[in-house]
Amino acid sequence: MAGRDVAKIPCPFCGRLVDRLIEGMCEDCYVERHPLVKVKETRVLRCRYCGALFIRGRWIREGRGGVEELAAKVLSDKASVSGAIERIEASQSYDGLTARVVVKGSPHPSIEPRLFTYVLTFEYVYDICNSCREMLSRREVAVLQIRGYPRGIENDVKKKIIFIIEQELYKLKDKKIGFISDIKDLKNGIDIYTTNANLARHLAYVIHRQFPSVVTETAKVVGVKDGRKIYHMTYSVRIATYKPGDVIVLKGEKMAVTSINNKYVVLHLSERGRYEQLSISELLRSEVTFIGQH
Repeated sequence: MAGRDVAKIPCPFCGRLVDRLIEGMCEDCYVERHPLVKVKETRVLRCRYCGALFIRGRWIREGRGGVEELAAKVLSDKASVSGAIERIEASQSYDGLTARVVVKGSPHPSIEPRLFTYVLTFEYVYDICNSCREMLSRREVAVLQIRGYPRGIENDVKKKIIFIIEQELYKLKDKKIGFISDIKDLKNGIDIYTTNANLARHLAYVIHRQFPSVVTETAKVVGVKDGRKIYHMTYSVRIATYKPGDVIVLKGEKMAVTSINNKYVVLHLSERGRYEQLSISELLRSEVTFIGQH
């Protein structure tokens, strides 16, 4: 009948009554589920020193186009765009890059092309670009060695250590205390090479405060300049990786670890039936035979 209202169809996703469905959903739901910008990878390598980003196999520094130009290059590498990019507004922090992208297009032939806005975030993962690595390697004067005893250092602990170091470097970014020239992930620990002995020493004690450990320092003469000896410093952080239930032999007596924290370890002397508390320093500096879990 003329003038009669056309029956509305409920959208099975949002429940709204609409004139038509597009592939089983209303237009708004279809647009929401079919964005014109799809991110394939959210992590981006960034040089911790010069800020260059690793995009499509090469390191790219911020140019005259600023952070928006970098964001466009990140999008071309890490996302797919269906439509024309009209505008990009971007900002970055230590943690990552945020881009507000305006795209003109349509997710479906039955939808009129229009402007869509997306806010995208990318996480920065820090490394050292080739140029900075080459420059810093010429200035390496110290190494920080982190090891676990009696076990090596587990991967989750390694990640925590790297995170602590990155946060500390960020705190020191405005101070002239040198740089990290390389980080080597070893089977039983981590080696961190620095261009300044004070930086290596500082990081050693930052890590020491976070884990049951001891720090030792050694110096090696590597040359003479203007009549003065040149030293290469090594800072060693030995982390106690004992666990409750571990059995050891210390001073000729069999003992079991009952608890351990950053300062002390509590041992059960089975033969004498009593408990003894040792400092982490004393434990790590003693001759200990590790037997294993009882």
